[in-house]
Amino acid sequence: MSEYIKAGKFFYHYLKKYKWSFLIALIAVVFGTYLQVKAPEYLGQAIGELGNYASEYLKAQAIAAKTGTAMATVSKAAFFDVLWKLLIFYLLTSAAQFIYTILFSRIVGYGTNKMRTGLFGKLERMTIAFFDKHQDGEILSRFTSDLDNIQNTLNQSLVQVFQNVALFIGLIIIMFQQNVKLAWVTVASTPVAILFAVFIIRQAKKYVDIQQDEVGHLNGYMDEKISGQKAIIVNGLQEETITDFLKHNDAVREATFKGQAYSGMLWPLMQGMSLFNTAIVIFFGSWLVVNDGMALGVGLALVVTFVQYSQQYYQPLMQISSNFTQLQTAITGARRLDEIFDQPDEIRPTNGIILNALERGVALEHVDFSYNPDKPILKDVSLTVDKGQMVALVGPTGSGKTTIMNLLNRFYDVNDGSIKIDGQDIREYDLDSLRSHVGIVLQDSVLFTGTIKENIAFGKPDATQDEIEAAAKQANIHEFIIKLDDGYDTQIDDENNIFSTGQKQLISIARTIITNPSLLILDEATSNVDTVTEAKIQRAMEMAISGRTSFVIAHRLKTILNADKIVVLKDGEIIEEGNHHELLKQQGFYSELYHNQFVFE
Repeated sequence: MSEYIKAGKFFYHYLKKYKWSFLIALIAVVFGTYLQVKAPEYLGQAIGELGNYASEYLKAQAIAAKTGTAMATVSKAAFFDVLWKLLIFYLLTSAAQFIYTILFSRIVGYGTNKMRTGLFGKLERMTIAFFDKHQDGEILSRFTSDLDNIQNTLNQSLVQVFQNVALFIGLIIIMFQQNVKLAWVTVASTPVAILFAVFIIRQAKKYVDIQQDEVGHLNGYMDEKISGQKAIIVNGLQEETITDFLKHNDAVREATFKGQAYSGMLWPLMQGMSLFNTAIVIFFGSWLVVNDGMALGVGLALVVTFVQYSQQYYQPLMQISSNFTQLQTAITGARRLDEIFDQPDEIRPTNGIILNALERGVALEHVDFSYNPDKPILKDVSLTVDKGQMVALVGPTGSGKTTIMNLLNRFYDVNDGSIKIDGQDIREYDLDSLRSHVGIVLQDSVLFTGTIKENIAFGKPDATQDEIEAAAKQANIHEFIIKLDDGYDTQIDDENNIFSTGQKQLISIARTIITNPSLLILDEATSNVDTVTEAKIQRAMEMAISGRTSFVIAHRLKTILNADKIVVLKDGEIIEEGNHHELLKQQGFYSELYHNQFVFE
């Protein structure tokens, strides 16, 4: 039940802005429902008037035959008067339905648009830790599968839910106004129907929840395998990949089947209860007419009216039951979106200090950090870097080099100790101000859909053409760009990927240079390229580093021989520190690593 309450709060949050449209739509629903439940009364009256007309006609015919005179005229006015009222009621019902359908469509369109915007905005405020722990495909499924389910359900089922709830309540009121005994007979089977429905709904909910979670896992798996398709082909793992896909797909199929099977039971159950209920109403109504001394026309009209009510009484339950699977997917979608909204935002200090420039340097003081509590990554790391110095971080995989980069930019915060810029803890700086002075070139470069010019100016959208070209020249990519037919206006997208890995890296370096960061971090920028491209990237790196405080993470030691300071990390601890020549003289871990690399090269 708590999930339904939470889903209700979620929908209220996004739809409350349209409360006046909602109010008008609800009034139209209530009015249309009143007309709908009132119509059977006029239908009963029409049949009653038709019975009266037939009785009067037969009586007039008998008198005429007996007296030998002309048959008296029997008026049909009362019958036609009721028919006109019935027609007007049906026309007004259609008008009311048109009004609330249009209003609900508008509410749903704008509401789901707000949900989509809110979800994307939330993702942009969340910590890197969330993205590190969740697959891209699973996150994307919240935008596609879950939001689509919510939109489709609200479009197709929201009107019906309100309409049927109003119809259900209206029918109960009208029935008790017409005849209390027949009303009690009509509603007597309701508790039995509700007990069956509650049991089925609980089972269906469980499997619909599993279904949506498994769809998220399947999307994550597909995204991962599509991204790594080259590695799969190279290693000949296509069959194994298909086998694993079938396991995920079977999990989705099994959950979907069980959810649909249970949901599918509701409609025939309610249909059966409706037919059974109608039979009881006919039987009891006929008994009541015979034994309660009613006039034949009045009794016939009453029975016909309550047969209509009996069929309409279960109609709301049948309609809601037929839409239950869709309603449950929307509730599950709201739960899964709420899981995103419940995630913490990045921690931003209130009235944070504005960092104008790096004046003195960077210091790591007794830093401890772990991604998981039981597995420490950095242990009591202390390091001082003066302004303008180039510091290289080297060490085996998993030693904590990239983790230091994550901490410097506050992708994560330290567990213990502190990182300071100009003597101030970086957690006290305004986060946007801090990051505007930190430039990062990652190992895997990313280009966005758009022009080359837009990609280089990504971090500085107001950059001039001269600034863009100057950054490209420093990154050694300008000559390649101007040889393209459209130059800096060349479009980049998935279908027009004209860049090698090295050229992407050079554009990434140009993108960092144009922001003119005070602190530059290069995370193994040359690890995925050939020696010729490496030389180009190395020259670009030297241009970018010149005059800036910088951290360079490198496996290829020849790229950091001129570093002012080389810090050697192993198992999360600093084991050696000094420049290249000082570390060679120590004949320690760095010296061994250096000589081993150059033997192979």
